[in-house]
Amino acid sequence: MTDDAAPPDDAAPPAPLASPAPPFAAPGRRREGRPRRGRRRPAPARAGAWAAALLVVAAGTSQAGPAQAAPPGPALRADTNRDGRLTPDDDPGKAGWTRSRGALMLPNVDDDQRRCATAGPGATRLPDDRLAGCHDAADTVVNGKADLADLAPVQINAVPHVRAGTTATVAADPAARYHVRIFAERHGRMVALSPGDRLTTRELRHGARLGVEARDFVRDPKRWNGFADIVLRTSRGHDTAEDRVRLKVAPLVSEHDLMPLRRVMTADHTTAPAEVERGKRYDPSAQPAPVRPGEAAFRRDLRRGLDRAGLRAPLYNYPTGGDVWMQDLFKMAYASIPAPGGGEHRIRVVVRSADVMPGTATPAFPLRDASRSAFPLLRGPGTGVLQQYDPRRVGSDDSRYYGSFSSTGNFGTLPPYSWRGHRYPVGRIVYGGTGGKESPDPAFTRMLAAQGYQRPIALDTGWLGVGHIDEFLSFVPAHNARGWVAVVADPVLGRKLLTDLAEQGQGSRPLVRGVAPKDTEDPGPTISEALRKPSLTHGTEIARRGIDKALRTLREGAGLTERDIVRVPALFTRLDLPAGYPRHDVVANYLPGAANGVSTGTGVYLAPRQHAPEAGGTDDFEQATQRALRRTGTRIAWVEDWDYAHHFGTVGGEVHCATNALRSLDGTRPWWTERD
Repeated sequence: MTDDAAPPDDAAPPAPLASPAPPFAAPGRRREGRPRRGRRRPAPARAGAWAAALLVVAAGTSQAGPAQAAPPGPALRADTNRDGRLTPDDDPGKAGWTRSRGALMLPNVDDDQRRCATAGPGATRLPDDRLAGCHDAADTVVNGKADLADLAPVQINAVPHVRAGTTATVAADPAARYHVRIFAERHGRMVALSPGDRLTTRELRHGARLGVEARDFVRDPKRWNGFADIVLRTSRGHDTAEDRVRLKVAPLVSEHDLMPLRRVMTADHTTAPAEVERGKRYDPSAQPAPVRPGEAAFRRDLRRGLDRAGLRAPLYNYPTGGDVWMQDLFKMAYASIPAPGGGEHRIRVVVRSADVMPGTATPAFPLRDASRSAFPLLRGPGTGVLQQYDPRRVGSDDSRYYGSFSSTGNFGTLPPYSWRGHRYPVGRIVYGGTGGKESPDPAFTRMLAAQGYQRPIALDTGWLGVGHIDEFLSFVPAHNARGWVAVVADPVLGRKLLTDLAEQGQGSRPLVRGVAPKDTEDPGPTISEALRKPSLTHGTEIARRGIDKALRTLREGAGLTERDIVRVPALFTRLDLPAGYPRHDVVANYLPGAANGVSTGTGVYLAPRQHAPEAGGTDDFEQATQRALRRTGTRIAWVEDWDYAHHFGTVGGEVHCATNALRSLDGTRPWWTERD
């Protein structure tokens, strides 16, 4: 097995490298010709899963099979069977790695002691790459007890009668050496080991406690595939022996909409990112005064919807300096390794959008400025910030015309499901793109695919003006076999509702209700006029074809059936684009898109007010949406977003576009149980 790929699930894990007859045992009492392995109980480690794992001294067998004796002399042990403990059951197959067995390590990218600066000398702004380059794995020290808990536990067994003069080195294999760091406990503290540092005879006699961190996620498997072989080389004079254990870095796992909300994040337009970078005291729970049209109503209805969902925490305000589109700034994710008792030890990861902004991007500041607030506000104990983009896109025409496809509003996650023998306990990433120019940054999607889990599904969104999947697709919990449904915009249903009203003699009524004509795209068309309007007629057909194609992809790739889909009415319009624009026949939501909402994970769905014509005294589109979602057990909290989001900017957006979410990680399923 090479370092370029993990062995398949059905491959027999390679046995640990054989050692020669041990030259290291001191003369004296022996048992059957080999050194007696000491049973000294390890001294207590200091914190977290690392400590709990090393405190376990257990015998017996695991479900993976009977324990096997480690090689003679000092040997390594890691959590090969993924139960969060170090026991003899971890020894079989420790030098190999499969999807069902093999030790794991965290990418230690949080900032547990908040040591990372967010501004330079004289309060100068730091370049994007400089901001992202600071985290706990960027230094050679263990930054407190919380950082200690982020290290993957590894131990060297005690061999009390090892011969005087025996020493050892512990290092990662050359391909992984730059990507991991190994610490050893010495004199009560963790010390980083260089490849040439030697463990003493005394340390080998008493055993050594190690911790391993990955310095990053896998970004490009051609550069690093995520594996690290930790190699113990023991020597005395000309005699040497070797033992090794293989670890793999945990993947980046994207959150999904079934996770319960803890806080909804909204834009604070009164504070610029540079202010908090330079140290301005900022309380995200303090509600800023609304300054944008419709902002007060938007915040009011969000608050009411969260109260209805039983979520009492204040809105979490995030300094954007005027950028409304919170969902396009970053996506929330995490990484985890096994913890004792079947749990997970996690770090959160804020994944910045790879959206290189046309007109403002520079080599030092290439990404969306508002997403920089994640560093001073969100990065800290247990949370890191990650960015990945192709710097060659800075200043290119592709960023001008296609950059929006890289916004994180164009990325979602299919919730957990099983299908045809496949099991996805943390779901699968889904994003919009054609595979050509109308696609996200290839460096970003390459990183997602390189994680090896949550295998991404690409949906063609080239027919949308903004190109984001959240314009027609979201997910809510449901009482069905999957436990969730896809909420899908249905332009044919939207047109049918309008046609029915016209046939009932209501054709002279305004298409848009409750909004001044000056605040609409057109000066107040009637229902009948809208049904004859070419941009709406063509927009309906373009959207129908695009959504049908996306659903075919989800049926073929994830097994979605009509039982797993809830269709809600929508009305799309074809955009009038300037001459010479390289894209054509693209659409946007004419009325607020009900599919562009936020699942609270607790049975309430935050959806934009529809402003459609009334039928029987109630908004016709809202009635149809409520009927569709009622069978899933979902209640709708309507949020007024016309002025704040829907009618803002070139194309506009809705509730999902204008918010982001901090979700609970309690109860997540271990990603390593995936069977793809």
